[in-house]
Amino acid sequence: MPIWETIENLAAYLPRDRIVALGKGEDLPEFAHGSTLFADISGFTPLTEAVVSRYGPRRGGEELTNHLNTVYDALICEVDRYDGSVIGFAGDAITTWFSGDDGTRALACAFRMQATMSAFESITLPDGAVFSLGMKVAVAAGRVRRFLVGDPKIQRSDLIAGDVLERLADAEHAAERGDVVCDGITAEDLADSLVVSERRPSETDKPVAVVEELRNPPDPLVGNDLPLDGLTEEMLRPWLIRDVYDLSLIHI
Repeated sequence: MPIWETIENLAAYLPRDRIVALGKGEDLPEFAHGSTLFADISGFTPLTEAVVSRYGPRRGGEELTNHLNTVYDALICEVDRYDGSVIGFAGDAITTWFSGDDGTRALACAFRMQATMSAFESITLPDGAVFSLGMKVAVAAGRVRRFLVGDPKIQRSDLIAGDVLERLADAEHAAERGDVVCDGITAEDLADSLVVSERRPSETDKPVAVVEELRNPPDPLVGNDLPLDGLTEEMLRPWLIRDVYDLSLIHI
């Protein structure tokens, strides 16, 4: 495999902003301001049960992996286009970070992600069975603290923490399938830019806003490819567990 393909495969497992920082030989700031986006997909559990029961663990696993890759590739593509960084996965959900954003860019991305998910509202298996996937998206903006954790000999990981993550979780709990929501503080800060259809109770004194539309949304970036120049396998190795690293070297 050409070295640039190897680097591209390995870099796919790191947050976008971490890739940029590594390429420049820089550290990411410990404290930063921006917005967080949490996207939770529903419907994978019945789909998983269906493919495994129909085709068995091996073929069912392959069938499910194909669907997972297709969905997440499409969603992460939208995150990339709005210069966001995927920080982590939790079950069927992804947490992303938009550095320097007041929530506008994250909300624009959220609507594009929901539009993308419309292609997966109906998934037909080879035997004709039909299943549906959906998603809810929450956004919160503010100051976070960035942590670099893990043993480089095993795997390093990026984490973000702070009050904004608590507000994000609160907003997500109030969201329903198909929604784009933001926490009350972010909604107040962006009041002139949002069309809000509903306000829902939250655990804070500010209700969660269900955002119907974003006025004057920012355009996505065109050709927002990762800058891979200057990266080496040695730089990227600590960010992948050994098995994933080995597989990345043999699969395109």
